[in-house]
Amino acid sequence: MNTALLVSNIVVWLLLLFLALAVLALYRHFGQLYINSPQGRETQGPELGSHLLVTSDVDMHGQEVIVPIGSAMAIIFTDTMCTLCAEVRRELAQLAWSTNDYIVAFCTGRQQDVDAWAAGLPANVSVVYDHRARYANKYEVNGTPFAVIVSKDGTVHAKSIINGAEGVGWIQSEIAHANTEALASKQGGHEHP
Repeated sequence: MNTALLVSNIVVWLLLLFLALAVLALYRHFGQLYINSPQGRETQGPELGSHLLVTSDVDMHGQEVIVPIGSAMAIIFTDTMCTLCAEVRRELAQLAWSTNDYIVAFCTGRQQDVDAWAAGLPANVSVVYDHRARYANKYEVNGTPFAVIVSKDGTVHAKSIINGAEGVGWIQSEIAHANTEALASKQGGHEHP
């Protein structure tokens, strides 16, 4: 009788643990669905057309990083535990970047994992350890990977949830678009061929 009671208690506790993990997985999944919905996308991140306040920090290589920098750039919010962020990181490392493409990635996770995440990225990608998601909270980003394109004058040009090659390609084209707009306004609003 005692053996049956002990076995049933162990089974009940294992089942409870399994259900708790299932609930956490579903919560994360449906949270991502909300963030990926058009409504969730519009509500996170700084408002389009708003000006970003200057932020300064040190990247994982000890270099000072200033956001915005006075030229078009991308700010990417990532997490070391995010599989989509790992795809974005792989694409950032493989893509041929222009010298005008500047990217700052605010990455949450354990510091040693952020160090590993930053390793091997091109020189134009600065990775800043986002301890306790202070920058994600400052810029009201609640889902990763998320990108904000900032124009030369520090205004938010575009923003979106990103993934893989398509998302990184979008970043590259939006930086180019923001640079083209800055050049056009500098030349009196007319583009020269």
